[in-house]
Amino acid sequence: MGIMTFSTRAILLVGILLHAGAVAAQDTSAAAGETPPATTGQADPLPEMAEIEQAWRRGDFTTVRAGLKRLAEEAGTPLAQYRYGRVLFEGRGGPRDVEGAMAWLQKAVDQNQADAATLLARILLSGESAGTTRDVPRAAALLQRAATRGDAEAQYYLGLLLRTGQTGAPDPEGAFNWLLAAAEQDHLDAAYQLSQMYARGEGTAADTAQALAWLTKAAEAGHMDAQYDLANALASGQEVGQDLPAALGWYRRAAEAGQPLAQRSLGTYYMTGAEGIEPDGDEALRWLNLAAQAGDPGAMHNLGIGHLEGTVLAQDDALAAQWFARAAEEGLARSMTQLAGLKETGRGTEVDMAGAVTLYRTAVERGDPGAALRLARLTIEGRLDGMVAPQSAVPWVHYAMSQGEAGAEDWLQARADEGMRAAQAALGLELAGREGQQAEGVALLTKAAEAGEIVAQLALGEAWARGEYGLTQDYVQAHAWLNMAAASGHAAAAERRDVVAQLMTPEQIAEAQAMTRRLFAAQTAPKADQTVRTDR
Repeated sequence: MGIMTFSTRAILLVGILLHAGAVAAQDTSAAAGETPPATTGQADPLPEMAEIEQAWRRGDFTTVRAGLKRLAEEAGTPLAQYRYGRVLFEGRGGPRDVEGAMAWLQKAVDQNQADAATLLARILLSGESAGTTRDVPRAAALLQRAATRGDAEAQYYLGLLLRTGQTGAPDPEGAFNWLLAAAEQDHLDAAYQLSQMYARGEGTAADTAQALAWLTKAAEAGHMDAQYDLANALASGQEVGQDLPAALGWYRRAAEAGQPLAQRSLGTYYMTGAEGIEPDGDEALRWLNLAAQAGDPGAMHNLGIGHLEGTVLAQDDALAAQWFARAAEEGLARSMTQLAGLKETGRGTEVDMAGAVTLYRTAVERGDPGAALRLARLTIEGRLDGMVAPQSAVPWVHYAMSQGEAGAEDWLQARADEGMRAAQAALGLELAGREGQQAEGVALLTKAAEAGEIVAQLALGEAWARGEYGLTQDYVQAHAWLNMAAASGHAAAAERRDVVAQLMTPEQIAEAQAMTRRLFAAQTAPKADQTVRTDR
């Protein structure tokens, strides 16, 4: 044996001491009644990402979560950090942890992981619905970072932000470029958005052929909204040659994918029949019910019509009333009108005239002309006397007169003769547009305007400014009447007055202002009783 050096002896000594300490520790544990831990000689190896992916495919998210946690914490790879953040956000394999998810996603972003940047941006855009504070600027920065590196999902969402102006003023050209980049990577939502931009000439020149090409690409790849839009185009023949059988095929594809509007369209075609499709009550019910269950008020309305008519669906007034009521609750004006008609007559429900009138009036406010026409007819027949103030009925009867409804003009004339300025204005507008009765119409407008009717003041101001209704163009008269309407708070009248003033001399403006003062001084009060009559 050779001579042992100091360093070798020291190493051996340290080893002996460590061994003695370990033995002592084992003895102490044994004395305390504890079982000594088994020694493996090394720590458990980190799981392979391939093993975690297999667990994901099996649906074993507990294993996935545990494995990704170790990889993210111990290996620190950006892919593991991204995937761990994702499972935390989605709540897979354990409780949902948005805060923890965002922290791990940020770690991955710091290592330039594009998918992590996109997911973190989407969480920030979702805000409260995702369990965090909405932060558009930070989200946009993350999307820009990932989009620049070619991430199609980031390009798509960045395009949406720019298109809708959520980062500032809308940037249609920037939106178009990012959506095009994403669509060229087969991102279906981007292709669908791109088709809309080509169709509308938004951010690029309008191009029907390109719009149809991208729409078709998205539809053929299974995008249900694109399938529905393509079906509409084929059914209407507006953007492409009309082909109803082909349209029905696309409606069916979208309907089977769960698109409620397509389900409604397909169900309606089965209810009415069309080229390539025979009326079929069972199929109509099947598809309309699916759309209605998804919350589509149009499907609810069509079910109501089907049961009311009873040609293809079973005739059932009560069921029709229920469907109209559900659609009306969703705010569908035409369903309000239908339900009001049933309440008016007691068909499928109890007679409730007051409820019918309320529904009609709400439908008018929502833009249904049929409700306005029905209210006008009830007014002309005198059935709303004591229920509705006459001046409130003027717009309905005015609309009915414009549609040639019998008795509408006579009703307005009677109210105008009573001094009701709203009726004078409405009748005046109609007569002023008729050949041979322009002077009579202008006289009625002037009478109403002098009494303070803003609609008449605005109409006269416009007529004098343009030289309409047989009047000779006169900016002084125009300015005076527009000024009166503006003084009552009519914003459009004020804007129009200022435009007219730019065409006038200072002397003319002064003359117009003096005329306005005289008109205000001479303004007469309305003569008709504007209250609800209760003597009938």
